[in-house]
Amino acid sequence: MDQDFFDFNQFANSLQKARSYAASFKYKCCCPECNEAAIKSHLLQRHPVLEALTGDKNELLQFEDNWEDARSGRWDLYTEKTRGINDAMQYRLFCGKHDSLLFKDLESRNSIPESKRDCLLLAYRAACSVRHQEERRMHLYESKIKHEPNEFNDAWLKNSQGFIRRMDAVIANLWEALGGADNSYLFRMIALPYVPVAASDCIVDEEDYQQYILDDDCRTPLNCYFVNLIPDNERLLLLLGCDTRYDRNGEYKSIVTDFPANCDLPYQFFVETLWGILLKCHNWCGSPKLAEDPKWKEFFDDYERMKVNDIMK
Repeated sequence: MDQDFFDFNQFANSLQKARSYAASFKYKCCCPECNEAAIKSHLLQRHPVLEALTGDKNELLQFEDNWEDARSGRWDLYTEKTRGINDAMQYRLFCGKHDSLLFKDLESRNSIPESKRDCLLLAYRAACSVRHQEERRMHLYESKIKHEPNEFNDAWLKNSQGFIRRMDAVIANLWEALGGADNSYLFRMIALPYVPVAASDCIVDEEDYQQYILDDDCRTPLNCYFVNLIPDNERLLLLLGCDTRYDRNGEYKSIVTDFPANCDLPYQFFVETLWGILLKCHNWCGSPKLAEDPKWKEFFDDYERMKVNDIMK
C-alpha cells in the first residue's frame, strides 16, 4: 500500500472504536442467564436525583478507587474527583433490554421506592455494582498476574474469583425475590435532614467472608446489607435492607430495624452517623459545594485514611 494514501487518523479512530467495542464485552449483563454485553448506565437516576446535586457546570464530587494507579505502584487507594454528570455513578451493569425493562417504572418516579419491589430493585442494582467493580479490578490485574506468577498473585486472583461467584449468588437470590419467589428481605426507609449526597451500595461483611464461608465452590451468598441515600427536596431518604437468611448474628437485621428514626437528631450525631455510612460505601457522590463546607472538607481530607483503616480492620 502506498503510504501517501494511508489515512492514519481514520485508522486511529477505527482502532479506538474497536477497542471500545471489545471492552464492552468484558462485562456481560448482570441478570442471570443473560449473556448480552452490558451498556453504561447510571447507578442512580440522572434526572432528577443526580442533577439535583450538580451546580452550574453539571458536575459531581465523587470518591473513586485508584486501582489503575495502584497497579503502577501508587497506593493512595481513594481519591476525590470531579466528574461530569454523564460519567458520575455510571457502570456497565445491564444490557439495554434489562436496564429499560427493570428500572423504567422506578426511574419515572424519581428513584424513590414506593413498594417492596422498588426496594429490591435498588438493592439489586447496588449488588451488581459491587460485583462489577470487583470484576473490573480483576481485569486490570489479569495481565500483570499472567506475566508475574507468584503465590501472592495466585491467591489474590483466586480470592477475587471467589468473591465474584459469591456476589453472583447474592444477585441470583435478589433476582428470585424480584420474581416473587422469596420473602426473606427486610427494608426500612428513614427520612434524614437534607444533605446534598447520594449513594447506592452493597456493604459486604468482610469478616464473614474471610472466616465463616468455607464452601469449596465459593457459591454461598455473602452476608451483606444494602444502602441507598436518595435526596428528595428537603429530605435525605436512607433506605436500608438486608437478606435475613445470611445474617448469622442478626447484626444487619438490627441495623435495619433499630436505626434511629428521629429526624431531630443533634447535628453532630447526625453528621457522624452519615459519615459512618459513607465510610462503608464505595458508590457515593455529592454536590461540589460540600468541599466548601469546613466540616465536610475535613471529612474529605480524612476519608482515604479512614477508608484504608476500615479495610485493614
